[in-house]
Amino acid sequence: MNYKVLYRKYRPTNFDEVVGQNNTIELLKDSIYNGKISHAYIFSGPRGTGKTSTAKIFAKTINCLACNDEKPCNKCSNCLNFSQSNDVYEIDAASNNGVDQIREIIDNIKLSPINSKYKIYIIDEVHMLSTSAFNALLLTLEEPPSHVVFILATTDIEDVPITVLSRCQRLDFKKISNKDIKNSLKSIAEKEKINIDDDALSEIAEFADGGLRDALSMLDQLSKTGEIITQEKVLNSIGLISTKSIQDLLEAIELNDSERVLNFVEKTRENSADFKTLIKKLVQVIKNRALSVKLGKYRSDMDYSDYKNLCFDLSSLLYKSNVNIDSYSLLELTLLDYVSIELNGLPSDAGVKNDREEPVNNREVITNMEKNAGDVDFVQSKSNNYFPGNNSKLIEIRTNNCFVKANKDWLKTAKELWQKYINETEDKKVKGLLLDSDIVLASDDIMVIKTDFQEKADNINAYLGSLENDFNEIYKKKYKLIAITQKRWNDETERYKQNIKNKIEYKFIDEPSEDEGFNELDDIFITKKIEVK
Repeated sequence: MNYKVLYRKYRPTNFDEVVGQNNTIELLKDSIYNGKISHAYIFSGPRGTGKTSTAKIFAKTINCLACNDEKPCNKCSNCLNFSQSNDVYEIDAASNNGVDQIREIIDNIKLSPINSKYKIYIIDEVHMLSTSAFNALLLTLEEPPSHVVFILATTDIEDVPITVLSRCQRLDFKKISNKDIKNSLKSIAEKEKINIDDDALSEIAEFADGGLRDALSMLDQLSKTGEIITQEKVLNSIGLISTKSIQDLLEAIELNDSERVLNFVEKTRENSADFKTLIKKLVQVIKNRALSVKLGKYRSDMDYSDYKNLCFDLSSLLYKSNVNIDSYSLLELTLLDYVSIELNGLPSDAGVKNDREEPVNNREVITNMEKNAGDVDFVQSKSNNYFPGNNSKLIEIRTNNCFVKANKDWLKTAKELWQKYINETEDKKVKGLLLDSDIVLASDDIMVIKTDFQEKADNINAYLGSLENDFNEIYKKKYKLIAITQKRWNDETERYKQNIKNKIEYKFIDEPSEDEGFNELDDIFITKKIEVK
């Protein structure tokens, strides 16, 4: 069997053939040219972006006996026997992740290379190593023999302990642009005499999401029939909807045509489209429409904020779709929320409930809090902090109190501790919950956590007690936490600027106990100039 799949056949053999990683390749070339080879590297980035291929090229180049212009000569004995070399070890940490495998490496590195200058260990998917394996690797990374080079590769840099990262030179591989993927596919299709049209190449490049290997695998699959590969065949193969169909959907929403919206969702359901890929494409097309509206290049009854909110609402479906429910039903309801429907002669928006969050005035919020003081149901968490169900009063209070004593130095400390907490926690659920969150405001005893989606903020706030207990116990602190969305944070910062302008200062509010509820809240404002810290 002589047939070789395209991604293997066209695997790069030198630095110049690596696609879309120019900065990283230049750094490696410079280190070879200047003779400054580090004892350990870590290549991080999405799948299919060239991490392992680059690691092999780097290993081959530094062991080449006649390296010319940072390229392996491919003629010397080391180059010709590279794939069978006893001095280059490639290890898949996904299947060899125990401490015994690492101890075997530690025993072997003491021996000098047989025919080469360096003994090289390429450990793929290094984040899959167990904790004990990482601990065993640490001492070796600290003081390895001069003839040893480690190249670690990972698609999940967050799962690699900071103690390992600090001992390696980190090189980040980015997603390859659609343009570069398309050009590579076109060149390979010409060499392989694959008949494919330009629109089909564009669809494959977009579907690959920055991974050239995935794009080549799809091209390989579609080329098996020997027929011309069209955009329609690509879309049918991956169960996707065309950009034109999504643009028609937007037109239907703008024209309040609910029937066309329902037909779109039904079509995606019939095509069994990958839900994550579908949402990403929807967001991309809607984003482009939003920018056109913002720049005055497109006129619509929907404004920029409508398109932006639709993008955020669609993105939040990715979290909801992980639950065992019909994702397409959620998509249907989300899209229909942006269609105005006339009911019984009422105005077009009278029959539609709009759940989109609007900016609120702090004074009005506090007034409403005082009016509804007796109607709050509390859910007790493990640390005796109480989070109000169905309202955001604790968010209002803690955000307000954090503004009272906010300080840049405290913010810097809080950010560092928070990222350290996320990186070092071994609880996968906590790591998943807090991933991509950030501290945007901090005092000496309160930290405000920002997330992109309302669902994540709600989930964090639902477990405030246990999070506070764990965080404070580890770092010997007494922080109170609260989570808000990016949109809420934007509103809060804008309000803060206006308060400075109007010489209005925030006043500290005591948090109520479980028995007190929100019955006795002071007004959060007093007329006094704010001192900006």
